[in-house]
Amino acid sequence: MKIFDIRDRLSSLVKQTTQVGIGFLVMLLLTDGHAPAFVVNFTACSSIVFVA
Repeated sequence: MKIFDIRDRLSSLVKQTTQVGIGFLVMLLLTDGHAPAFVVNFTACSSIVFVA
């Protein structure tokens, strides 16, 4: 693997992780920090689908 390929993959991973984290933050803000299990599971599953 070339160094540029590794750097691009790492950059993509950081970008996706940031977007997923922002999604969880928005979910917690919308539910005032008391999210039901369904909402947390839905957010986690949609994040997995987004990253995969």
